[in-house]
Amino acid sequence: MAPLSGIGSVAVLIFGLITGLHLDPETFRGNGRATSIVAVASVVVPAGLGCLVGYWILARHPEELAPGINPAEFAAAVGICTGVTALPVLGAVLREMDLLGRRIGHLALGIAGINDAALWILLGVLLTAVAGQTAGGAGVLVSLVLLPVYLLVMARIVRPLLGWLVMTRMRNGEVQERALAVVGAVAIASALATEAMGLHYILGAFVAGVMTPENLRKPILDRLQVMTVAVLMPFFFMLTGLRTLIDPASSAFLEIFAAATVVAVIGKVGGSAITARFTGESWPTALGLGALLQTKGLMEVIVLTILLDAGIISANVFAALILMAVVSTALAMPLARVMLAQEHRTRQGDRLIASSGR
Repeated sequence: MAPLSGIGSVAVLIFGLITGLHLDPETFRGNGRATSIVAVASVVVPAGLGCLVGYWILARHPEELAPGINPAEFAAAVGICTGVTALPVLGAVLREMDLLGRRIGHLALGIAGINDAALWILLGVLLTAVAGQTAGGAGVLVSLVLLPVYLLVMARIVRPLLGWLVMTRMRNGEVQERALAVVGAVAIASALATEAMGLHYILGAFVAGVMTPENLRKPILDRLQVMTVAVLMPFFFMLTGLRTLIDPASSAFLEIFAAATVVAVIGKVGGSAITARFTGESWPTALGLGALLQTKGLMEVIVLTILLDAGIISANVFAALILMAVVSTALAMPLARVMLAQEHRTRQGDRLIASSGR
C-alpha cells in the first residue's frame, strides 16, 4: 500500500494542477446571467438535498459519524459529494458526443466551471473548519486569515512571475522540460502552502493551475494530461479500489448508496433542468444539459479520498458514495443522448409544420 500511496499522491497532485488548467476564464465569459443562474442551481439543489441525506444517514446509522466530527460537517461532506460535476470528465463526454462546438457544449462547460470553483471553495471551507478543531490544528481563524493572503500572493505575484519564467524557457511556442519543471515547482510549493494551512495539498495544486496564464494552459496540458491520466492515475484508482469495501449484505451500505444516488441524479438533473427551462431552454435541451452535468467520475473519487483522509466520512460511506459516482457518471451519456434525440425530433417536426404551412 505504501508505494501505491506515494505514486497515487503524485498523480493526484498533478491531476489537481490539470483540473485547474482546465478551468479557463474564457469559459465564464459570454455565457450571460442565465448560465450563472443555472450554475448556482446545479450546485445548490443537489448539495442541499445531499445535506439532508447526510442528516438522514446519521439518524438511521449514527455509527457512521466519526469521532471529532459533528453532524453538520458530515452532512456538508455528503452535500459536496452529491453536488460534484467533474469538468475534465464532462469535457471527455462532450468530445465523445461531438458536442464541444455546439451551444449546449459551451453551456455545459461554463456551468461545470462555476460548479468546480464552488466545489473547491466549499471543500476548502469544510477542511478549514475541521482542521481548526483537531488537536494541533492551525485554527479556523488562522486559516481564514492566511487563505486570502495566500490567494492574493498567488494572483498578484506568482501568476505574472510564473508566466515570465515559463515564457523565457519556451522554444518555438512549445513547453520544454525546464518550463515544466518551473510549473511543477510552483504546483508543489502551492500544495505545501495549503497543506501547512490545514487544507489538502490538492487544493494548492488546483489553485496553481487556475493561476497559470491563459496562453500557457494548452501547451502544458498537452505535455501533462496524457501521461497523468494514462500512466499515473491508474495507481490512484488501484489504491482507491483497495480501500473500498463494497458489502452488498450490509443494509447501511445499500441504504446510503440508494439514497445518495437518487438525490445526486434527481438533484443535479432536476435542479439544472428546471432552472434552464425558466431561462428559456426547451425541456429536452434543459434535461440533456442536466444529464451532462451529473458526470462525477474521477473528481468525485478525489473529493471522497480527501474527505476519508480527513476523517470526515467513514469507510462505509466512502464505499457507498464511490459506487454512487460510478452509477451517476454511467447514466450521464445515455440520458443526454435520449434527451438530445428528442430535441432533434422536435426540431424536425417544427420544420415540417413550417414547410407545410408555406
